[in-house]
Amino acid sequence: MTALEIKKFLKRSYAFRTQSIFIPEYTYGDLRIDAIVVDTARRWIRGFEIKTSRSDFLQDDKWVLYSEFCSSLSVVCPEGVVRPEEIKKPFGLLWILHKTDAYNPRNLIWKKKPLNFQKRQSLSWFWTYTNVLEKEILRLDREAGLLRERVGRLDRIEE
Repeated sequence: MTALEIKKFLKRSYAFRTQSIFIPEYTYGDLRIDAIVVDTARRWIRGFEIKTSRSDFLQDDKWVLYSEFCSSLSVVCPEGVVRPEEIKKPFGLLWILHKTDAYNPRNLIWKKKPLNFQKRQSLSWFWTYTNVLEKEILRLDREAGLLRERVGRLDRIEE
């Protein structure tokens, strides 16, 4: 399973949550995380670090630094690539089951749920949250414009 396939799983699992925004390849300063989901109702930023192989996990430990700008942080991998005991609190572990041929939310299994490590009521967290949104607002606006164009083309085809 590739990182792109895992991102598609994550995106689809959050696509129907109206107050959530899925953002792949988010960069914060010198750090780049594979994906975040911004929950605008709770001012929550869920971080997801994708690991496609055992060696990928063992060679990379910088992902713990992403807690600087995330409310919670989880490693996402194919089933069995990372063992639950290897992920220390407060981080989470999400497996995608091997039997996965097509997207099915039942194939996403929490092996270890992440804990909240940001005090969402604090001024410093609100500042971080606002910075994340400000940085992504232009990209989200561009994507919304492209979507409006596609919908407009479909409407013209149907006429």
